[in-house]
Amino acid sequence: LTLLEAYGMTETSPAVTINPLDLPAYNGSIGLPIPNTEIALRDESGNDVAPGDCGELCVRGPQVMKGYWNRADETAAVMTPDGFLRSGDIAMIDADGFVHIVDRKKDMIIVSGFNVYPNEIEEVIATHPGVLECAVVGVDDARTSEAVKAFVVKKDPNVTAEEIIEFCRTQLTNY
Repeated sequence: LTLLEAYGMTETSPAVTINPLDLPAYNGSIGLPIPNTEIALRDESGNDVAPGDCGELCVRGPQVMKGYWNRADETAAVMTPDGFLRSGDIAMIDADGFVHIVDRKKDMIIVSGFNVYPNEIEEVIATHPGVLECAVVGVDDARTSEAVKAFVVKKDPNVTAEEIIEFCRTQLTNY
């Protein structure tokens, strides 16, 4: 039995993507766009991102809502001029066309103009042998606009913040 994932939201009822039923193995993606559904990955300015890059998942198709009832302001905030719905999810599309959710746009941290995805940092910190679990958030920073702040539950009571920071320096970009 193979686990198949799909993706949808109330505004795109019932679905946007689904993995093929004959998928030979779990691939960790949310699948391929369903028929008559267009997807685009866009940056903060609404431009399509380069293949392989991350961007906000935008959807257009017959299942996409026309707007929020009596909320023209909310509708304008999520619909693009060319009719795509901004999902608020950050995704990437692999070489085979499968869509992978990377993070939530609201969770993204902007450090000196660079997009930083908390879940990517959390995945690295969680591999440290002295860490039980962690969470990463953005905090205001006068120098870089936002900075990354990690909250760590220790597995090893002797592990220090400095050790975890040094571990991150060897695994992550210097933000």
